[in-house]
Amino acid sequence: MISRESESASRIVALLNSESAAGGDALLDPDRFRAFCSALEIDQAECKVDETLLAMMRELRAAITSCLKEPSSKSAKALENISAKAQLILRVDDKGIPMLSSAAVDSASIAALFVLAIAASSRDGGWSRIRICDAPECNKAFFDSTRSRNRRWCSMSTCGNRAKVSEHRQRQGQRQGEQKVQKKGS
Repeated sequence: MISRESESASRIVALLNSESAAGGDALLDPDRFRAFCSALEIDQAECKVDETLLAMMRELRAAITSCLKEPSSKSAKALENISAKAQLILRVDDKGIPMLSSAAVDSASIAALFVLAIAASSRDGGWSRIRICDAPECNKAFFDSTRSRNRRWCSMSTCGNRAKVSEHRQRQGQRQGEQKVQKKGS
């Protein structure tokens, strides 16, 4: 079991949050995407960053978000389709150690890195700790490092606080309504 965010989970969270990145969506513009990859220490020098790659990355982000928010056979199928484009294969090194890698070239090779990150985070327990914030106005992803695995908000000080204040106000409003009804009934 892990309680710290792994590198693979960190990449997935970064991809999910790339839509709200500083300067706008990192998957809409080649220059922003290169900066996004550099921040994650992903070498994209040999890869052509074009609209095909950006569209595939947006599709991957949407599929992961869908799998995390509402797991279903439809959301799983979308993720499976993207992994097929990533052309994952099993390779065995000189020491006989098997590992997943990608036969994809060009655009699909960067998407393959994220698909491999999903596989690695699933194996190390990180996938089950990646969450999407419960706040309706927020869609940020985060890594739940709590022991109980029940964190609901990306930030307790913003989204969590807003939700708790809203719940408190609703309860107060209900109590005041009940008190008015009791006074009228007396």
